[in-house]
Amino acid sequence: MICFVTPGAPAQVPPSVTRRIDGMCTDIGRIHFATLALLPPAPQAPHGADASLMLEIVVDEDLLLPDLVDLMLEGAFAALWQLYKPNWQGPEGVDPGTRKTWLRAFLIRYACVADGGFVGARDRSVAQVQAENSLFRAARSHVQSLPPAERPRDARALGEHMARWARESGFAWVADPAPRSRWRKGPDFGLIDLLALSTRLVVPLLAALGFLYALGWAMLLSAGTLHALGVNLPRELSGAVMLASITILLALLPLLGALLTGGGIVALGTLFFVYSAVAVWIMVAGTYNAVGAASLLWPSCSVNQGLLGLSGVLAFAASAAFLALAPVLIKVRAPPFFPMAAVGALMLVALGLGWVFSRLMFGAMEAHVPCKPQSWTLLKDAAPLVRLAWDGAALASVLGVCSFILIFATRWAPALLRQADKLGRPGPLPPLPAHQVHPSIQACEARLTDRTSHMISLTEIRRPYFLYRNVLRFWLWFFSVLGHYVFTEGVLGRAHGIKFGHWHIVDRGRRLLFCSNFDSAFGGYLDEFIQGATEGVNLIWRNSELLPRPAAREGQPSVETERHFPPTCLGLYRGCKAEQVFKAYTRASMLPHLHRFEAYCLSNQDIERATGLREALRGTRTALKDDQIARALES
Repeated sequence: MICFVTPGAPAQVPPSVTRRIDGMCTDIGRIHFATLALLPPAPQAPHGADASLMLEIVVDEDLLLPDLVDLMLEGAFAALWQLYKPNWQGPEGVDPGTRKTWLRAFLIRYACVADGGFVGARDRSVAQVQAENSLFRAARSHVQSLPPAERPRDARALGEHMARWARESGFAWVADPAPRSRWRKGPDFGLIDLLALSTRLVVPLLAALGFLYALGWAMLLSAGTLHALGVNLPRELSGAVMLASITILLALLPLLGALLTGGGIVALGTLFFVYSAVAVWIMVAGTYNAVGAASLLWPSCSVNQGLLGLSGVLAFAASAAFLALAPVLIKVRAPPFFPMAAVGALMLVALGLGWVFSRLMFGAMEAHVPCKPQSWTLLKDAAPLVRLAWDGAALASVLGVCSFILIFATRWAPALLRQADKLGRPGPLPPLPAHQVHPSIQACEARLTDRTSHMISLTEIRRPYFLYRNVLRFWLWFFSVLGHYVFTEGVLGRAHGIKFGHWHIVDRGRRLLFCSNFDSAFGGYLDEFIQGATEGVNLIWRNSELLPRPAAREGQPSVETERHFPPTCLGLYRGCKAEQVFKAYTRASMLPHLHRFEAYCLSNQDIERATGLREALRGTRTALKDDQIARALES
């Protein structure tokens, strides 16, 4: 998703130019949508400053910017020259090759690759969408044209008939699986896919390492705290369980904080990246110290600390499993004796694993002493009564922590989430003027009534620019990662219908440009965001504002009144929940388009249905595939 935002704009864009641009997009065959629009001068621009010309291009995900520019110049150089020749400062009468070289460099210079974006119909090229739509239409027409006597009587017969029809009607390509991301659901996941996927697991692996390091740090902190209170731990399973219990309670604090400060995937994702940063810091610092001191002490200390946290938690888990199996053993009746023996064997295995993990934990603790002097000591030969007391304390701690986790998950966490919902209710708002939709915006929306809807929003980034611009870049990057790895089935949060939405930080980092191609009308589109992606909307647009600015051209909207995004609570709550104020803010920021190209006019549901039919027609016939074919053709 690319926007070419160039200074200056032609006085008019004649129909001959737009027709050539449409032909260029069609001939390239890899452009989903293209839009021409004018961007008004910035509020701080001198009086009489020219508007900018924006060319939005939504392309297949694997098409790179230089290749796109080359294809554009090859297909419609004359039309593009008409758009951008006001910026040419060379002599008249130069040869076309020189002008083409300049125009290529000019377009690449002013190309803005999306700072963040979301793709609804992910992993689908223009050719794939069009071919699958042709398959779906031809299949439905074929079924509807069959005489009643020849129509298959059940789903199985229909599936066999349609698979044979596809092979004989020029759709033999359905035998090949539809291209899809490794992060999307689908068949044919092989070794090559696994290797490609593993390269994208670096950040999750770093987060796991950082979390283990934090657990080890909490273990050492707990041991030091107990020693300061005059308590020396026995070098037994009971001591390991006590330390692990305290550590688990400490580990729950960030989760509790996440629920209190907005919860959801935003706060948890922040913890995810914090742990990743911890792991990166450990690796960098460990490498620096190891090279500087010519010693492997620091790396070994980091490994010991991570092993310490992992072993302690596993010892606690094994002890909890042992206690959880005890009621099962009591309830099992004999004869037969096999269930009782099996449960007893599992209890012994759990107890043995707990002992092994406790040995590993204490070994890692003792190996960590040279890294940093520790005040705690371990009792190796405790008296029987002391051991018994520690066993009782360990038993109580396991029961207590497990009960706390159970109550936390079933009672407190839902209550905190309900409280978070209350925080999302709009608070008192300052009086704001109503906004009347500009006629040019209404005319654009009217032309797109039976086509893919589109919006262009241009806002100013709040000052100080350096602060809010970088905060905005982080959240745009964060939500792009979520869209690529988590929200891979066409739904962002709980918002449906988004085809391509992308954000660009333009004008030297002072303005936020948002372009979206979506299903349904504008009001319903915003409602889905308000109800299904509140946190994302607030975290992005709270960094923007609307300042008075002139119109890009006569007949286009200007901003007469300064407007601000509705106030948020903790950066996550409220905000867009003030529905009318948010919609007025969004409407005031919108700009009309001059021209619009669409490679296809299909909803996300249409695209998914056609892909589903293709998948159902390929491979071995099953009852599930036959049912999918019947459902698709009846829709």
